[in-house]
Amino acid sequence: MERLAYSEFITEKIADIPYGQTFQTNIIAEAVADEYVISVHKAKPITNVTLKRLTDSGLIERYQKGVYYRAKQTAFGKAHPSEELLEVQLLTRRGDEVIGYETGFSFMNRMGLTTLVPKKREIATNAYRKNIDNRFIIVRKPVVTVNADNFRYLQFLDIIRDLAEAHVDAENPKALLHAFAERSELNMIKTMTYARRHYPQKTLLNLVDVLVEGGRT
Repeated sequence: MERLAYSEFITEKIADIPYGQTFQTNIIAEAVADEYVISVHKAKPITNVTLKRLTDSGLIERYQKGVYYRAKQTAFGKAHPSEELLEVQLLTRRGDEVIGYETGFSFMNRMGLTTLVPKKREIATNAYRKNIDNRFIIVRKPVVTVNADNFRYLQFLDIIRDLAEAHVDAENPKALLHAFAERSELNMIKTMTYARRHYPQKTLLNLVDVLVEGGRT
């Protein structure tokens, strides 16, 4: 089977990315380098030229330098994701790699622990040094490097750590936390190990309380 031209490969690669999901030039360039067994240095200009052509033709949109997304065509024109959503994606994903997660009071609200809606989302991310427009996002440094295997554990333990500082008005917060742990299929030994190694001792004690009391309801 004849190998696709560079531009065809890049176009097909982008077609697999969901609408509204950001992707970065360097991620596409790395895929080109892997597919054609060339250096990333050589793949980057090829990628840049193709992405510019796709942008000019309206197939993709440029969000910022080196960052693009696919806007969905509707009967009312193109549906563009919000700037907040695009920024969250950049802070939580790098291609297929997980580099961050939502945390803090905004995630507590999503969990149903509090009815208060904070003005900004909080994101713990490996890209915590990244300069962003902080109108709608607060960036946090994670307690340990985030990856696909640990982000749910860290997300869960962050909430337990910060719970005392939050306005919690849920009827049974421990039951909500216990249900989250079960839904996320968290291994309890692993959860306690993360708590012991990376969080204050009070977090570990509160974790035990959640696991015991929250499971009784």
